[in-house]
Amino acid sequence: MGVEKSTMVHLVTETKVKMNKRDNPFFEKVVKRNSSNYLIGNGYETRVQNNEKKEGMEGTFESKKNTQGEHVSKCVLFNEKLNTHYLQYEYFMESKPKIEYLYEGNSIDKTLFESYLVKKSTTSRQEQERVVLFQSFKLESIKEMTLNKVKYQIV
Repeated sequence: MGVEKSTMVHLVTETKVKMNKRDNPFFEKVVKRNSSNYLIGNGYETRVQNNEKKEGMEGTFESKKNTQGEHVSKCVLFNEKLNTHYLQYEYFMESKPKIEYLYEGNSIDKTLFESYLVKKSTTSRQEQERVVLFQSFKLESIKEMTLNKVKYQIV
């Protein structure tokens, strides 16, 4: 909550893998463990506008209302309907996250359940070449965080 400016953070997260339910023996049983660096504390609209300007565009991008929740700080969102907090972050295509999939607590190869995965859409209203990639994690999915050289572990 106290982050006020652009700050790098390392997160280890665990999230349930979104899959189709029909005839799926893996449904609700596979967890994605992700370890990567992210940027927090920035505004989406400002980041897109800055990238537009860097690419010789006007820098007039306007974002739509965030459907995840309302900002309660620079990087924390709260969804009142779900009573859930989220950490909003920016990620970069160049980053090389360490990803491991766990099936009932044991490592599993993605190819075994890939056919059941929900297809992701890649639409974007951004016109610049270098697209700004913002997402958010539920706070409960964060298992470790390194922020300002301090490592926090959820036990």
